Amino acid sequence: MPIAGGLDIHRKQITFDYPGTVTGRVRRGQVTPADREHLRAWLARFHGRDDVAFAAGGCTGWRYVAEEVAAAGVAAHLAGPADTAVARGRKRHARTGRTGGRHLRMLLAGGRLPQCRVPPGRILEARALLETYHDLRAGHTARAQLRGAVPARAPRRWARGRCAARRARRRCGLSRPGGCHRPGRCRSPPPWRCPGPWKPGCTSCGTG
Repeated sequence: MPIAGGLDIHRKQITFDYPGTVTGRVRRGQVTPADREHLRAWLARFHGRDDVAFAAGGCTGWRYVAEEVAAAGVAAHLAGPADTAVARGRKRHARTGRTGGRHLRMLLAGGRLPQCRVPPGRILEARALLETYHDLRAGHTARAQLRGAVPARAPRRWARGRCAARRARRRCGLSRPGGCHRPGRCRSPPPWRCPGPWKPGCTSCGTG
């Protein structure tokens, strides 16, 4: 008997739903982890049959699923996610991998699957190349913006490794131990004394 099944794709597993090859009893399960090797090993059970078809949602990861299904000699059908959700009808319960696989199987078996066109291999390769270029450009732009933002964000007191309080004392002509924000580590050695002429408010030399 012909087999029409559904594959619900997730990041960690692929949930399958299809009728049995002998009794016709529906079989459900998961392919874990969701990668090419495990999916290829699972599809080996349909080797030599030409009446098997599977429907998969056109979500993230559909490409390698469709390629492995076609390589195993199984007809691959890609369903549009939005139209598939509309065909589900009013939502009455949370969507899971089990219900998603069953829904795809029923749509495919009833001839109501909203199919999407699978582009040729050369188009897929060109698309993947452009996506990789876009990701590289985005990463380069992010790193360039980060390099340009660090000097602007850096506090001015750390510029050139000098003490901001020392520069402030040099501008006003005062040398006060309480003004340094790095006590014991400032380059200005003791004793602390007024280096210049007396100014109003100077308390370093005791004449203020």
